[in-house]
Amino acid sequence: MRIFIALLTLFVISVAAAAVGQIRPASVGPTNALALSCRTSPKDSALTVVIYGEKTIALECHITGAPTVNHTTQWIRTGDDCYVPAFYVGLDEATSKSLPECSKLDAAEPCTLPNPAGLELVQHNTGFLDRPHYDITTGLTYIGLGHQCGSAKCDKESVEIRGSPISKTQASVLLWHDLHTTTACLVSMLSDNSANRTTPLLLSDNMWSALVSWTFSIGCDLAAKSQLVSRIVHGESPAAVVPAELPKWNVIHGMPVSDLTTHRNAELTLFRTRSSHIAFPHCDQK
Repeated sequence: MRIFIALLTLFVISVAAAAVGQIRPASVGPTNALALSCRTSPKDSALTVVIYGEKTIALECHITGAPTVNHTTQWIRTGDDCYVPAFYVGLDEATSKSLPECSKLDAAEPCTLPNPAGLELVQHNTGFLDRPHYDITTGLTYIGLGHQCGSAKCDKESVEIRGSPISKTQASVLLWHDLHTTTACLVSMLSDNSANRTTPLLLSDNMWSALVSWTFSIGCDLAAKSQLVSRIVHGESPAAVVPAELPKWNVIHGMPVSDLTTHRNAELTLFRTRSSHIAFPHCDQK
């Protein structure tokens, strides 16, 4: 990802922003601190996936969002691939435009996340676990929204988990990081052996999001070894491959699982839903 780096300290800005009531105290471990919510899209109703306190952050690009904050319509995408109002990182309408436009940055890269329909699908398929849960069918421990833990107590994660039970906001932060890992894996898989294709591989945002959901569900290693990925990268049409291969991924220990059948059907429905937006190999909407 191309990132225009602008480093700043948020403490002074947070104090100023608190005066207009947008940044509110949030529980962080045993103490309270001012927090700036970074959201999945440039609007204040979008899901919070990162919370900034007193730290420096990378500012990537600007985009028009809602609502207007202190006469500024611009929101800023950060290095965490989420959005904050420009005013809260010390920028106004004019100075925010010293950063690149997000749409221009995205034009040459695949989408780094599923679209809103895909994100909703992932959340629905995984369900919310507020504490570690050992799954006897997979032999793995999960927490939050489908996050696979590195230990039985989920205490060795790359993203810090504070306390138990965890909040839905903490679960969203974990999911945000997990989905970036998943999409990076998917980009790598679909880019491999691209020379074998006689026509460029183009995926709409709905096709892409359905494949992200599937990859997140089964894991990158299994997806990379699948006939679904192999057939696509060797030149077959995704429109023919996915309906044939995706439903096969509903089995654990040789037995069909009804929940997985439901998940695959939902992913296939999203995959087949027409969209004019492209997500791979370039992202025309982020």
